[in-house]
Amino acid sequence: MKSNLVALYIFFLASIYTSAFDDDVNSGPSPEPSACPELPSVENAEVSTTSLKSTYTKGDSLTYNCQQGYVGKVIFVCDGHKWENTRNAKCSRKRCQLPEDIPNGRFTLINGTEFVYGATIKYTCRTGYQMVSLVDTRTCLAEGWNNHLPECEEIACSPPVVKDNIIVDGLPDYDSKLRTGHQLKFTCDSTGLMLVGPKEVICGENGEWSNQFPRCEEVICDLKEIHGRVSVVGLPQKNAPIKYGHKLQFYCSQPGMVLRGNEEVTCSNEGHWSSPFPICEEVTCKEEELNNVKIVYGFPGVLPPFKPKHYLTFQCINYDMNMIGQPSITCREDGTWSSPYPICSVIKGCGPPPHIEFADVTTLQKSYYSSGERVEYRCQPYYTLQGQSFMTCVQGTWNGFMRCLKPCILTIEAMDSHNIKQYYGQKRTMYSMHRDHITFACQRGRRPISSNLAFRQQCNDGVMHLPSCY
Repeated sequence: MKSNLVALYIFFLASIYTSAFDDDVNSGPSPEPSACPELPSVENAEVSTTSLKSTYTKGDSLTYNCQQGYVGKVIFVCDGHKWENTRNAKCSRKRCQLPEDIPNGRFTLINGTEFVYGATIKYTCRTGYQMVSLVDTRTCLAEGWNNHLPECEEIACSPPVVKDNIIVDGLPDYDSKLRTGHQLKFTCDSTGLMLVGPKEVICGENGEWSNQFPRCEEVICDLKEIHGRVSVVGLPQKNAPIKYGHKLQFYCSQPGMVLRGNEEVTCSNEGHWSSPFPICEEVTCKEEELNNVKIVYGFPGVLPPFKPKHYLTFQCINYDMNMIGQPSITCREDGTWSSPYPICSVIKGCGPPPHIEFADVTTLQKSYYSSGERVEYRCQPYYTLQGQSFMTCVQGTWNGFMRCLKPCILTIEAMDSHNIKQYYGQKRTMYSMHRDHITFACQRGRRPISSNLAFRQQCNDGVMHLPSCY
């Protein structure tokens, strides 16, 4: 249609030019015509064919029709020299209705700034849902929004195919969906089976599980290398697989050999042996560190290997040292020494003995004591000894424990404040040693307070609880 209008417009201009040329030839020069020669151009509009004429004079009008997708009415009027837009009108994009929302989704404007002709919107699903429609966009056309409303479907993962020997924890009841974030955990239904693969999977946002489902396989332990000197009991016949719970027992059949490691190993439920396979070694005693001592004699020698019945004799490296341990030791049949290697240390003395509260030293004190000397203590009157009565100097340190436990002092004022008296004897201040008992009674005219302490109490390191009367 547009091409026809252009051709008509060219024909119209050619006619005007021919007519003007003929008039000029026939009549010669004439005054300036009172006309509007050129048609105005209007964006997104075409001139109405009913408005086209060969010439336009003052008062003539042109009507423009908006193209498809645009609305408005544009009219130009000739004022004798030029065209005037009477209402300054233009063709505007046609507006579409407000787009519809979809359940569990939303739309955004991806082309244009308003919901007008040519604008495009895109629909997206909220978290946990996925687009199931092939087309997720709609465009505003002359007749309205194109395409159907898209649909969002809740994301769900397919349930696992459960095998007989696997347990799945987390499967929903009935026909509930396995939604995004749903977790499944797997275990085998027997201790003799081992899970191969992940212990758990999670339903992802794409509807796929985070990993492949595991499987359960029979637990098999590989047979490790067995050293030539080791004898074993329990090997399966014909190289049959070694399954969970199978036990192997080891021993050394050659004399003078000792087994290093566990005598028995078990195939665990993880397909591993409970401990490494042992080895058989010649029985020897290990060489230990010499700490301020030297080996002065050995039979059959002073250098390793030290086999059973081999013995060593030691001596301190300096004469002013004290040996702690046995000076001679022997290698036993099981590969252990009869005693550890001895050690030697410088003999150290001690200064004055420590002060013990409520105790006195029974002998005259010195400023220096040799290692091994001891000092006797005695608790003061009415105080009770707890622990040893002496302290011993050992290599520069006083060793021993003792303390003097305090007596209980029972005053007349304290008994009067509780309205009590001692059950036996005259009223007086009394001294009761640790762990001694005193029996009380109410003073004349007084009665025991109910739910009160017992009237027979024991002294405990200077503390005695008193009953009360009212």
